Amino acid sequence: MLLPVAAAAQPHPDPDWPCVQRYVPEIGAAALWPEAPGGDWQDDPGVAALVGRIAPRPVEAEQGLAAIRDFAAPLDAAARRRLLPLAFRGVLEETNRQRDAVIDQIRRYARRQHDLAGRVRELEAALRAAPPPAREELEQRRFFAAKTYADAERMLRYACEVPVRLEGRLGAYARAMQAAMPQG
Repeated sequence: MLLPVAAAAQPHPDPDWPCVQRYVPEIGAAALWPEAPGGDWQDDPGVAALVGRIAPRPVEAEQGLAAIRDFAAPLDAAARRRLLPLAFRGVLEETNRQRDAVIDQIRRYARRQHDLAGRVRELEAALRAAPPPAREELEQRRFFAAKTYADAERMLRYACEVPVRLEGRLGAYARAMQAAMPQG
């Protein structure tokens, strides 16, 4: 099992963060790469193409690792020293961009959940105070609101795993690129 990269970063407490995992706004290069990679990864067409192949969210780590091996295999030592750090930088930037989008979605979803929980509480209070003829409709409304809340809560737990999976894949990519670097 891969440990999340975010665990190595300094956490920033966020009271609105709904996930069990600690909130880390951005993954820093230092958490995964020995030296801060310099240069613009988009300037090299081969690196840009590699990042475009391996960085999208639907790409499984195994596919990305194979693409990294294929990219590094024909390179000489000097090209590996120059291009692999650029490729890491590109994947890091793209992963952080994707994480930002997912984190924003999780926060919006959590705010919606908070509002929905308030609505369920309001319906429960109204139900307790309602005369018998009005109870049936309120019971149905409360039932559906509570069901919607419970279903959404399960989805929120799933959504909280997306940044963890992105971090794990980034870590696997970083290890593969570092392993392909020439020694010495």
